[in-house]
Amino acid sequence: MAVLTCPILEISHLNRDTRRVLLRMPAQQIVDFKAGQYLEVMIPGKGCPFSIANAPDPDGSLELHIRPTPGSPDSVEIEKLLDNAIELEIVIPKGDCFLETAPKGPLALIAASTGITQMKSILEFLTRQPLAHPVYLYWGVLSADDLYMSQQFQELESTEPNFHYVPVVSEPATSPDWQGKTGLVGEVALADLGNVSDFTVVVSGGPAMVYATLDAFVAQGMPEQNMLADVFSYAPRK
Repeated sequence: MAVLTCPILEISHLNRDTRRVLLRMPAQQIVDFKAGQYLEVMIPGKGCPFSIANAPDPDGSLELHIRPTPGSPDSVEIEKLLDNAIELEIVIPKGDCFLETAPKGPLALIAASTGITQMKSILEFLTRQPLAHPVYLYWGVLSADDLYMSQQFQELESTEPNFHYVPVVSEPATSPDWQGKTGLVGEVALADLGNVSDFTVVVSGGPAMVYATLDAFVAQGMPEQNMLADVFSYAPRK
């Protein structure tokens, strides 16, 4: 783990409230990380965690997707920093929810909101070679407007036979033209997948969502150790 000062190469908007932040690690301080890990952006007195949105790259690039969190003083500090800074101080790598090799069976990636960044990193890593087993990506959002990477995943689905992308809107009243899946993303995934006894599952979301998904998948035959999530480390269930 290292503390680095990284120049900001670019900040752009992915949709109305989510920004893509591209950083570059200093050439003499490039640190290895694994697909699915996160980093912390330092603000006065603490670090704020953000999943790394790209797969490990030898050139030391780092992509973050940052969205304001209503009611969070830390989020206010981060937004202020992004409006004015030319570099960010980060701590990298962090997290033990990652993949170093492709699973030897089907994989389900289940993400809520900007938890999709962790899955993007994992997918970029896995699809450097053709997928040998099915990979299912379920992305749950409140509104269809939040699906800022759907086109990218749809394009991957059209070229990679073993990749399947399913967006899910939990509040369809916000999206009157939406014709896709609706409901809670973990429940939709489980209903679709059926027998999950041989699945590896990676989940990114809040503790309540992750543990509800864990319990439901275990009840449907998945061994508990087959699910990975950062929540298991930072918010262990008592």
